[in-house]
Amino acid sequence: MRCLHQTPQTDGPHVIKRFFSSGWWIMALVAAITIGLVIKKIVLPLAHGQVHPIVGDGVHVKSYQFPLSPCLVPRKDIIAGGNCKNALAALNNPYTITPARVASINAGLADSGGYIQGPDRVIGVVIDGQARAYPVPIMNWHQVINDRLGGQPIVVTWDPFASCAMVFSRTIGGRIRRFGYSGLICNGNSVIYNVAATNAQESLWSPIQCRAITGPAAGRHRKLRPLPFSLVTWHQWKSMFPQTTMIEGIPRLFPAYRKDIYNSYDHDPTDFHYPVWPRWNHAHPAAKSRILALYLKKRWHPLPIRKLFRIKNLAGVVHLRVAGENVVIQCWRNLATRTVSVIAPNHVPTACCFLYVWHAQRPDEFASPLWRALAR
Repeated sequence: MRCLHQTPQTDGPHVIKRFFSSGWWIMALVAAITIGLVIKKIVLPLAHGQVHPIVGDGVHVKSYQFPLSPCLVPRKDIIAGGNCKNALAALNNPYTITPARVASINAGLADSGGYIQGPDRVIGVVIDGQARAYPVPIMNWHQVINDRLGGQPIVVTWDPFASCAMVFSRTIGGRIRRFGYSGLICNGNSVIYNVAATNAQESLWSPIQCRAITGPAAGRHRKLRPLPFSLVTWHQWKSMFPQTTMIEGIPRLFPAYRKDIYNSYDHDPTDFHYPVWPRWNHAHPAAKSRILALYLKKRWHPLPIRKLFRIKNLAGVVHLRVAGENVVIQCWRNLATRTVSVIAPNHVPTACCFLYVWHAQRPDEFASPLWRALAR
């Protein structure tokens, strides 16, 4: 009598059939999705330097781990701003979109308030014929944009509590730097830092002072080279430069971009978020009025925007002589959005800021005959 030995059915189709009928496929699928999400959300961002550990307690400057020596400003002027380091994520080489795409996004988000609209202010930059807009509603949530425009590496900075817009070249000392949000304040102005491999290689930089103020770069007396820009509405900017692009920002933050979280602060003349010294104590103009500063002959020349609107001609143009040069400033009637565009020789570098913050950093500039004449 022959004994027949049956071998288990281990061929591919039967194994696959038993696998799916057992329910193990569900657990395998969940595991695969989890691993994929970990790689996408954690591993890849870490590899690209997009995820940062929480550094800085919002109160104590030392907790931010920046080198504070040498320090080129009074140490007491540097304070914690309430946020940790990188609490606001700087945008690096952001995606850009056309005006037509902006209109399309606005149409798609019409029920929720839209995206970037005509009256919204933008920091407009032109380099080597290439124009780009950096909307203030987006800048409110990032404050630092590392970009490349017209072949030049630039950093666009915005400090909402100082209402301070400035643009700089990122090529410093022969190296291209990348900057981030430090979480620290120097005499009323949010300071940025250069991103480096270790904390010891990072330095703090003051936009208004246009220089490194602590760390290795301060020891080498590194400076920021300011660039020209216009602070105008999106409608005005795209009318001047129809071929402009605009940074897109982060799509999941589109609803946040529509929230004007600084509106009440901007319009409250008694609310000064951070302490400054020396304080502006002149009766006129008001401390929270805005100045436009022009960089000519290696010196900043602040001009009161409120006065510029009063002396402009019917075409909205102001003719001034600043540091021996004829300067033409174009103003718009929309004073509520505080828009101003500068048309001047040699593409004059510019800055916009609350008067009291600029004065705290550069008080000597307000003793000039031009300022005294305009501030009457």
